[in-house]
Parts: sequence; C-alpha cells; structure tokens
Amino acid sequence: MSYNLKTIRHEQGPLGYGNTILTLFKEARKGYDVLITFDADLQHAPFSIKEIIDRMKEDPLLDLVSTSRYLSYRFWKNNTKVPVDRYVTNMFLTRTINEIFDLKITDAFCGLKGYRVKILPSQMDHAGYSFPLVFWHYVYQNKLSVEEVETPIIYRIDRRSRGEWKTRTNDYFQKLESLIDTDTLKKIVSEFQKRTITQITEIIDHYSDFPIYTYTDFFKIKWLDEESNNQIEE
Repeated sequence: MSYNLKTIRHEQGPLGYGNTILTLFKEARKGYDVLITFDADLQHAPFSIKEIIDRMKEDPLLDLVSTSRYLSYRFWKNNTKVPVDRYVTNMFLTRTINEIFDLKITDAFCGLKGYRVKILPSQMDHAGYSFPLVFWHYVYQNKLSVEEVETPIIYRIDRRSRGEWKTRTNDYFQKLESLIDTDTLKKIVSEFQKRTITQITEIIDHYSDFPIYTYTDFFKIKWLDEESNNQIEE
C-alpha cells in the first residue's frame, strides 16, 4: 500500500504549536474537505481517527469532532496515570470555557480533532500553546457545531520542573481573559484561575517528587458537575 505523503517545514525553524496548526489550516484549504490534527508526541491513539471520520461522514452538518479523554472514562484502566497539574488545569479551564463560551465540552486541550475545512479561519492569533483557547473562542463566535468522541488517555514521562506548571497555567487563563470583553466574564475567569492554582499547589505541597502522577481510580475528580462546584465553594 502506498500513501501520498507531503512534509511541510517551517523554514525559519520551530514556530510553536499554534503556528503549526495554522499552517495545517492553510494547507487543508487547498482542496480538502476534512482536516485531522494528530500530535506527534505518541500521546494520541490512531484508532480514534477512523471514529472521527465516520462521525463526520454520518453527519455532514458537524463542523468539528473533538476527542476527549474525560468523556466517560471508558478507556481508563486501573493503572492509568495522569499528571495531576495537567488534569486539574484542564478540568478548570474546560469548565471556564463552557461557562463563558456556552459550550458543553469535557476536554479543552486534546489536539486530536476533525475539522470541516470550510469552517477553518483564514486568520487567527497563533497564541502558542494557548491556541486551543483561541480556537474555542472562534467556535463560540461562529456558532459551530461540535461533538466529542472518547479517546484513551496516554501520558509519557514528563520532565517538567515544579515551577513550570504554574507559569503555563497562568498564561492559559490570561489568554482566556484577553478574549472576552465584559467585566462579569473576566471575573469568572479570574476566580477559576485562583481556584486552579490553589488546588494544584495544595496537592503538590504534599509530595517531594514532581511531576506527580496519580492513579485514575484515586483521582477521578469531576470538576464539571454541580456537586464538585459546591465543594469548591465551601
């Protein structure tokens, strides 16, 4: 079996995650109907690509199929381990996005997605690793139809320092705040930012090693439901 493969390189060197996705958007508009984005860090399951394509064939009105590692935990095993800082940050940011952009997603940061090419923006702030936040804002502004399909959670060895997570988490929330223009929504973002940093800090302070991995049976915190919100309020 042969494949028609094309490699695209940024001649000026690596330009970051957001610019890479925008390059794919530009290339996809050259005669394609659907674009699948798939990260190169071995943390995405290839079999999910077929499910994305099948859903877009079944429903031609679907603009975006986004995979989620937290839709129902169907693929989670007893030995699945998750970096606590990333899990909590994702849950809080996902919930914040749902609140301010009127969405119902469960995983804001999974890069494995299927896009209907006709809905792709011609221009967009690249925003580095904050690009998913910019794109969800675009989804909200353009009232795009979204469906999630579940995919396994796969994390490789993480060598980040203890301080890096806080910088990146704050950057995410600051980017999100820059996308909105009402004081009420900015207040919501600010509050969730404080909660996220507090929760992760409390967990990390109990351990001497970093990153902290936790088994899913121990740490299935459902930040997205009303009960957990009441617990946080308390």
